[in-house]
Formats: sequence, C-alpha cells, structure tokens
Amino acid sequence: MEKLLHKSEIELGNFAVSILNKPFTGPDGVIHSNTAQVDFFDSRGKKINVVEYGYKTREEIFKLIDSQNLNLNYCYVNNFSLPEYRKISHLPANEPIPFLTFSAKNSFFDCDHTTDFSFAVFQAAKISFESTIFGDGFVNFTGVKFADSTVSFRRTRFGDGTIDFRFAEFGEGNLSFHYSHFGLGDVSFVNTNFGDSNVDFQSTTFGDGNIDFKYAKFGKGDISFEKTIFGNGKKDFKAVEFGEGKVDFKRVQFGNGDISFEGAEFGAGKISFRLSTFGKGHISFEMADFRKTEVSFEKVEFASGRVTFRDAKVDQITFKASQLDAYFDFKFSQCNYLDLTETIIRDVIDFLSDDVKTNIKLLNFSGMKNFGRIIIDWKDNDVKAIIYNQKETSFRQKANQFRVLKEEFHSAGKYNDEDRAYVEFKRCEQKAHLEVDLKEHPLNFLWAYPSYFFKWLIFDKMGKYATNPMRVILSVLIVYSVYGLLYFVMPMFCDASLESSYQLKDAHSIGVAFYYSAVTFFTIGFGDYYPMGYLRVLAATEGFSGVFLMSYFTVAFVRKILR
Repeated sequence: MEKLLHKSEIELGNFAVSILNKPFTGPDGVIHSNTAQVDFFDSRGKKINVVEYGYKTREEIFKLIDSQNLNLNYCYVNNFSLPEYRKISHLPANEPIPFLTFSAKNSFFDCDHTTDFSFAVFQAAKISFESTIFGDGFVNFTGVKFADSTVSFRRTRFGDGTIDFRFAEFGEGNLSFHYSHFGLGDVSFVNTNFGDSNVDFQSTTFGDGNIDFKYAKFGKGDISFEKTIFGNGKKDFKAVEFGEGKVDFKRVQFGNGDISFEGAEFGAGKISFRLSTFGKGHISFEMADFRKTEVSFEKVEFASGRVTFRDAKVDQITFKASQLDAYFDFKFSQCNYLDLTETIIRDVIDFLSDDVKTNIKLLNFSGMKNFGRIIIDWKDNDVKAIIYNQKETSFRQKANQFRVLKEEFHSAGKYNDEDRAYVEFKRCEQKAHLEVDLKEHPLNFLWAYPSYFFKWLIFDKMGKYATNPMRVILSVLIVYSVYGLLYFVMPMFCDASLESSYQLKDAHSIGVAFYYSAVTFFTIGFGDYYPMGYLRVLAATEGFSGVFLMSYFTVAFVRKILR
C-alpha cells in the first residue's frame, strides 16, 4: 500500500508577528499602508520562513464589511469576528451579514480565541480562501451561506483549534478543500448542506481530532476524499445523505479510531473505498442504505477491530482481494450480491443472526484464503442457492467454495452441514472434470458422458459420496429387488433358469428368485439353488454389486459413528 504524504506550502508551527510601519503591495497590485511580518519557527525555535502580508486594522475591516465588498487577499487579519461587528453595529445576534464580493487568497487569519465568520452570507460567484492560513484557535463558519458560489479552501492550512462548519449551506458551485491541512482539533460539518455541487476533499490531511459529518447532506454532485489522510480520532458519517453523485474514498488512510457510517444513505452514484487502509478500531455501516449503488472495497486493508454491516441494505458490494484482519458482521437485512473473491481472512466473518435471517441472495468467495473462521449456517443462510446462483463462476470455482465451507463446518463441529457442503463440492468437481474433458477434444464426449453418468449414479445417487448410510441401505434394497425380479422374469424370455440341487419343484417361483437374489447379494451361497444360462452372468454381477454396496455402507456408517 502506498504511503501518502501531504505537505502544506508553509508548516504552521510557532510563529511571531511584527507590524511594520511600511506600505505593502500585494501581487494583485493592492497597496496596504502597513506590513505584517510573520516569522515561522520549527519545534526547536529555529526560524524556517518569513512571510510578509498587508495589514488591515479592525476599523478598516469593519468599513469593508459595511461596503459588503471584502478583499483580504495577501492580508494578515487578527481576531476577525462578525459577532463583534454586529455588537458594534447594534445588530441582533446571528444577523446574516451579506458580502457581495469576497476573497482571501494567501491570507493569514490569526486570533486570540476565535476567527468567526458565523452566519455570513456570501453572494459572489467565486469565494476563495485558497492557500490561506488560519492560526491556532477556534475557526467558526457556523450557519454560513455560500449561495451558488464556487468556494475554494484549496491548500488552506488550519491550526490546532476546532474547525466548525455546522449548519453551513453550499449551493451549486463547486467546493474544494483539495490539499488542505487540518490541525489537531476537531472538525465539524454536522448538518451541513453541501447542495448539488461537486465536493473535493481530495488529498486533504486531517489531524487526530474528531471528524464529524453527522446528518450532513450532499446533492447531485460528485464527492471525493481520494488520497485523504485521517488521524486517529473518530470519523463520524452517521446518517449522512450522500446524494446522487459518485462517492470516492479511494486510497484513503483512515488511521486508528472508530469510524461510523451508521444509517448513511447513498444515492445512485457508485461508492469506492478501493486501495484504502483502515486502522485499529470499530467500523460501522449498520443500517446503511446502499440499495441504489455499487460499493467497492477492492484491495482494502482492514486492521484489527470490528466491522459491522448489521441491518444494512445493499445491492452489490465487493471486497475482492482485500485483507480482512478484523471481525466482520455481515448480517445484512438485504444484500443482492456480496463478493469476497480472493480475500484473505484472518479473523471471523459472521453471517449468522440470532434473531433475523440474513438475506444474501448471491455470495462469491472463490479464491478465498481462510486463516480465520466463517460463521454460517447451511439452511439459515441458504448456502447452496447463493453459490449455485453465481453466473460468472465456473464449476471449478463453485467446487472450491464448497470445499472451503466443508473445512469450516468440520472445524466448527457442524458435521451435517459439512456433509452437505462435501456433496456439493464433489458434484461441482465432477462437472468441472466433464467440462475440461469436453474442451480438450470434441470426440471425448464418447467416453466422458458415460463416465460422468456412472460416477453420478454410483457415488452420488446411491450414497451421496458416503455421507448418507440410509441412502446406501435404500440403494441396497433397490438393487436387491431389481436382481430378484430379473431372476424371475429372464427365464420367460431367454435361455436362463434357476435350478435346484435337491430337485425342488419351486425353483421357478418368485419367492425363490428373491431368496436366491438375497444369498447371492450377500455372498452367502448355500448351494441349494444355482443359475443356468444367462443367469450365471447376472449372478456374478450381483455378487460384485453386493460386495461393493456393503463396503460402501460400512464406510458411510463408520464415518457417521466416528464423528
């Protein structure tokens, strides 16, 4: 798995600010009367960078707010606070503050406690915080409305305080946090409405604080968290509505800590976690709704912990070639297709529910390497149907799946289920051999079909591959009866007869025919009756059949007793 390293243009560690009495001209040509010099230091106190910004006083910023046109590009802003502006302007608390134009590219927002944009209303076509730095402290965008603006927080660097976008509203313009860095504080997008825009958190880095998207709502746009790095705090996407766009969590490093998608709803777009890594912690997709989408966890690594899909509703979900080191709860309330092909199991995957039947219509785990346990029940999980209904797998692959289940049932002491899995394994194996023989040469059907039919009749139908002693007993009775009838009927049509060594007159009766069949089948041979003509061949054949079937019964019976 590749290691993702995202570095901001300026490492935000310790810094010192000096206000210089000299003008500053920004790259955009705007002249500021004063300059703010910010010196950045590493953890050892060594100066690593010096950046100059234009400096605006609080009064100058408030005048810009009055004009509803706020250009803070390349500016150092200290203690930006709309609540303070409302207080000085005698406005009600949480009064919406409109901005006809706004831009703060390459700026530095510093604060003693809070940088506060709460309940701002941005109306410009484009709003930019691109490459801006927010110093340590609380950054508040609660209740902000961005209309249909294109909003960019691209390469923005946040400090170690809490970042709050609760109840913010975005419109149809695209939103980007591409390459942004969040500090060690919590990040909240609780109840945020992202509108129908494309939302880009690609290559974003989050710290070890809690990341909270609970009850957020996305619209028709695509959502990308590709190559994002999460810290070790809790990641909460509970009850999020993901809308109709494509949802991309590819190559994400989720870190340690719990992750919740409980009750999340996904629209018609595909969702992919391909090549992502999950650290230690519990992961919940409980009651999530994937009915309209295809979900991919292909080549994903899951570390220790618990992953649950209990009561989730899924159309198609794949874990192909993934490494499942955690306990997996696959007790779906609805799942049309679950793909576990080529997975590596090192813990437990659990399909068996105590209260409600797990509803999986199609399950494919061909090529699985099982070093853990599979908790599954032949009847309750309808195992035979969910494997035979696979249209894309060969009989060889189906056979391997039944073999895996046979071994698992044996380890769990579920011997009846083991027998059922073994029978289906042998049936699929025989069909796979037949397919191979027919593909090798067109004329192979001359012997391949008779051979297949013989094995099907003798090994399968007569005793279910020595798993059913009662089936063998039934076969004994049928074979014995058929031979008895032949001993009675054949003398009527061909040169064949039963004769008595003692000149008994009942040698041609049906009772003697069945009596002779019994002593021949069990190779007793009293010698009171003997065959003539074609019955000699028939008697020799019955003697072999009797020896074979009794041996077959012995194997099946002893196998049952020993277990």
